[in-house]
Amino acid sequence: MTKLTAYHQLGKFIVDFQHIETSIIDLLLLLTEVSNSENTTNLIKDFGYSQLVNTADAMFGKFVDSRLEPNSSDKECFRKLMDKLLQLGKRRNELVHSSYMRWVNIDGNYGLIRNNLKPNKVSNSKEEELLPEAFNKDLEELARVHQRLEEFRLKVIDYLYPEITD
Repeated sequence: MTKLTAYHQLGKFIVDFQHIETSIIDLLLLLTEVSNSENTTNLIKDFGYSQLVNTADAMFGKFVDSRLEPNSSDKECFRKLMDKLLQLGKRRNELVHSSYMRWVNIDGNYGLIRNNLKPNKVSNSKEEELLPEAFNKDLEELARVHQRLEEFRLKVIDYLYPEITD
């Protein structure tokens, strides 16, 4: 098996993040409950990531409230998930909007040094040493959050089509 590089892990994070963004769009299409999803797609195609997340949060809340037996704990859990998605979006932006230099640490391991291209108000410059394993926490969090998002998508399907799940 080929040893993973920091470049590979960075790419995996970006691709996995894109899968989450697509899942949010799929969930929004389900929540609109329309037969012609093209109209909804046209409305949200220009949304930024945070707009997608905030719209999904609002629409899920309205969707749950419109059920005969609304479950407020679903809304609260979904809101927490949306908060995590927004945090991951910030991490994605950090990774995408950075400059990178190849780097070899003192042990001879190859990695990347990341520098913010757009320093924020809190810190003018943030340098981060990234060996391949440095991405594991982010990748695991992406997988966990994506799984939770899928659980909510299935829950919406169960709400919409109860006769199929019985």
